[in-house]
Amino acid sequence: MKIYNKKAFTQGILILALGTVLLITDCINHTFEIKGAVLIAALYFFGGAFIVRSLSRKLTKEDRLDQMDERNQLIEWKSKSKSFRLTQILSFSLMAGLLVLGKISGEESLIAIAVGLAFAFAISMFTEIFSFLYYESKN
Repeated sequence: MKIYNKKAFTQGILILALGTVLLITDCINHTFEIKGAVLIAALYFFGGAFIVRSLSRKLTKEDRLDQMDERNQLIEWKSKSKSFRLTQILSFSLMAGLLVLGKISGEESLIAIAVGLAFAFAISMFTEIFSFLYYESKN
């Protein structure tokens, strides 16, 4: 058996390991529930699917063609860009809301959380600026 897609094979092994860890912890803690069983079954199913696809030459070729397709790449880039924008908006909104709530209630922990969100927002803004400058200088 030859592994044609090592990345997918590794992902499959990690997903199967995650399912196994969940099964073992459920058995040890005696907290076996329906939602845990469904999650374990899904992890085993998806992990097995990744492994099967990585061992098949034909399926690996299809996966690589899908990854190289320009339309799929454009969709991925747009999705990442939109999620980055939404994360920035959400972190700024939470920061502002927590600052207002902290000021009104006098609770310092709310202000501390808001300051942490402010750092995250500042990092995302600087990252955006530096990546823009990098790609602008490349063109």
